Amino acid sequence: MAARASRVTRGATSLRVRGHKRTIALGLLVVVLMFIARDRRPDAFEFLDLKVSDLRMYSGKVTPPTGVVDIAAIDDTSIDELGQWVWPRAIFARLWTSLKDYYQASVIASDVMFSEHDETDLERSTIAENLKALNLQPAAIAQAVGTSGDLALAAAIKAQGETILPYFFESVFPAGTKNTAASHVVGALSKIREPGPLVYNIVNQAPGPQPPLFFATEYLPPIPSLNEAAKSIASVNIDHDLDGAIRDEYTVLPFDGAYCVPMFLAVVRAVTNDSALVLRLDQFGVQGVSVAGENVPVDLGGHMLLRYRGPQGTMPRFSVSDIIDHKVPRANLAGHIVIIGMTATGLGDRAVTPVGDEMPRVEIHATAIDNVLKGDFVFKPREPTIELAGGAIIGVSIAIAAGTVSAVSSLIAALLLGTGYFAFAQYRLDSIGELIGVVFPLSTLWLTYLALVSYRYATEGREKRHLRHAFEHYLHPEVIESLVAKPEGLKLGGERRVMTILFADIVNYTGLSERTDPAALVALLNDYMTKMTDRILESGGVVDKIRGDGIMAFWGAPVEVPNQTGAAIDAALAMLSELRALQKNDPRFKDIDIGIGIATGEAIVGNFGGANRFDYSVIGDTVNLASRLEGLTRHFKVHLLASRQTLNDSHGKYIARELGLVKVKGKEQLVPVVEVAAHEGDGVDPAFYHRFASVIDLIHKGSAANAKSELEAMYTEHPTDEVVRLYIEKLGHDPANAPSEMVFEFDTK
Repeated sequence: MAARASRVTRGATSLRVRGHKRTIALGLLVVVLMFIARDRRPDAFEFLDLKVSDLRMYSGKVTPPTGVVDIAAIDDTSIDELGQWVWPRAIFARLWTSLKDYYQASVIASDVMFSEHDETDLERSTIAENLKALNLQPAAIAQAVGTSGDLALAAAIKAQGETILPYFFESVFPAGTKNTAASHVVGALSKIREPGPLVYNIVNQAPGPQPPLFFATEYLPPIPSLNEAAKSIASVNIDHDLDGAIRDEYTVLPFDGAYCVPMFLAVVRAVTNDSALVLRLDQFGVQGVSVAGENVPVDLGGHMLLRYRGPQGTMPRFSVSDIIDHKVPRANLAGHIVIIGMTATGLGDRAVTPVGDEMPRVEIHATAIDNVLKGDFVFKPREPTIELAGGAIIGVSIAIAAGTVSAVSSLIAALLLGTGYFAFAQYRLDSIGELIGVVFPLSTLWLTYLALVSYRYATEGREKRHLRHAFEHYLHPEVIESLVAKPEGLKLGGERRVMTILFADIVNYTGLSERTDPAALVALLNDYMTKMTDRILESGGVVDKIRGDGIMAFWGAPVEVPNQTGAAIDAALAMLSELRALQKNDPRFKDIDIGIGIATGEAIVGNFGGANRFDYSVIGDTVNLASRLEGLTRHFKVHLLASRQTLNDSHGKYIARELGLVKVKGKEQLVPVVEVAAHEGDGVDPAFYHRFASVIDLIHKGSAANAKSELEAMYTEHPTDEVVRLYIEKLGHDPANAPSEMVFEFDTK
């Protein structure tokens, strides 16, 4: 049987090792497949990362705006007061004049296109032609038709001096696009018309091929009179991501041999005293953009990620009608940047963003300006090195963990790995604004983990059934369960461990067996053993042997038990409580009593036996000591004795008393022994045990005479307490010469 058990264990271990290797190999395969999927379907991972990045950036507290970028809103209120859209240019002339003269705005930018002439000017032109046909004098004609709206606005813009007007690229193509056909939009130009768009005045081009950038083929500028009056014109094109949301702005668009500047950078340049605009390029794309010495982080395509300040309406905005009528306090706009744009619900010009689906585009431009002024950028790494390395490390780590440790431990490992990577990525975002991707590493982690957990669930059931069938004929059922759950806990040949051993016997069992019918005795023992062993198993102990009326149990093998000493004492007290219930409810147990001994120390646990018998058990001095302590319960006439080490290691709250040192049969070393009466709060009065402890203290201090007097008083009150009687006997007639530590020696077990 021993040889068979050894072969089975080796086979089970080999099966488990092979299972580990297969699990790890499967995990590595899943990791490789994830890298292949990312390479073949990058859009899917990018789409998910966009959504997750939105949550990471905007689920908590967001950065407030600087307060120096304001929106002059063409809103519902303004339309109600100033008339139906589209407004005549005269209204805009009044707006510019108000912003210049009353509010003294530092820079004015417009998100409203002025690529066509004022409709009222066209009507004036028709009237003038008709009056001219009537031979009216030019002065009379001019007085009749009034001042041109376009010229009035141009004069107001020129007078203000710091106005940026918009233009729009009608045709923008990704790098490498062959189709550059014109859009044929009226007024769109394929060549720059002077004064041309604002362009980078410093371009550092590294040697080599031209960089692959988005490029434009046509632009729609303001009408010439307004174009000439403005400080500069700049593009207002915005691109969107895969999901249709706007998360960035162009910083550069090549057109007609020039690198054109967007509106938000043109405004920053104007407000920083026409500072230099620097563009750095190499063969891979945009390597850097700076304005006023501020480096603007961009990707290779020249996009700057936006850090929105909140949902639409977060950036300060004021109705155009209120600005014209000076209803806005001067301090709210004085010295500020004012960007004019449409916010009315019926005018469109809105976009989907991470912070809302109805963001006016003018607020997107205002956000970009605010980002640069505050310098709180967010950016993605040029290369996904950290993301890919994180996916590889996390995937391999969880493959190894899931293949070598328990399901619970591997789950903890997965949680720690996932949380650790996410915390690292979030720290980089919060500290320096680096937006590292988390979808690929975390997807790799959890898909690998789920695949391996499913695989282990399917295969380990077969392994456990193999182990259970192999050992069920020669191991205790509880040991088998522990072995199935943790086969490495069983070491053939034995191993040394610190263990807690319990022995329990029925007092005067011989007399009981002599006076009880055998069938009745067997029935009584079966009921007794069921109750007692249930309490042991509930505590995590292993019932090693049941011999007649005796029970041997142990804690600490084949698997570790938390607080094994406390578990053993609690089990013993539960056994005594169970016996009291039997005595109360079953007449057969009226005169039955038990003694329990518990010891803790090193022992050898493992498989012991010979060719025809193989048993998982425990041997050693600790086992012998526990057996002797159980026997000493008869001498002290107590129910539960334990070594002092057992009680000290338990850290429990018990009512107990020191009995002194005992010399048990077969052991030369004196052993400190304690009686454990109950848990604190179980209804046992601790006063008697505290009183006894004070007597022991008197003996230790050399006041044996006083101790004896106190013991005699206690014995009068408790004449059945054998421990008190033995102490009185030990102190004898000459307590002055009594030792400071009581030693009891017994010749029998």
